Amino acid sequence: MQLELQSLLDLADPGVLERGRALFLCGAVLEASRSRGRLQARVQGSAPFPYRVEINLSKGEWGCTCPYAWGPVCKHVVAVALAALEAPEIFARKKLPKTRLLDLEPLLELSDDELLRLLWQLEEARPELMQEFAYNLLQRYR
Repeated sequence: MQLELQSLLDLADPGVLERGRALFLCGAVLEASRSRGRLQARVQGSAPFPYRVEINLSKGEWGCTCPYAWGPVCKHVVAVALAALEAPEIFARKKLPKTRLLDLEPLLELSDDELLRLLWQLEEARPELMQEFAYNLLQRYR
């Protein structure tokens, strides 16, 4: 199903649309890229870490890492859609990897202790990523 950005914006609540426009206008859309009908960006919202947004126009899918659950489209997705429509030059053209599911089977076979050691190693190697993950995880369960 092909998705038009204007159709996506039409799904947004008027208040969400205005908040998304405000995010776009204040330059909150960061690290934007485009490839083969997919838009990806990080959007700085009220959280300490930017949310990750992806809009797949060819599949008619979109998503955001924010905890918004009161409608089909959050303000971060709106900001990215508006950026694509009104400031397409901020989207770097780069070859995005195909989205594919990772094989989690080997990880699921690890013991709890082994998984915890892996997470601590990740925290040592990529502390900013683990902090962002931990924050987003806590937001999801509030």
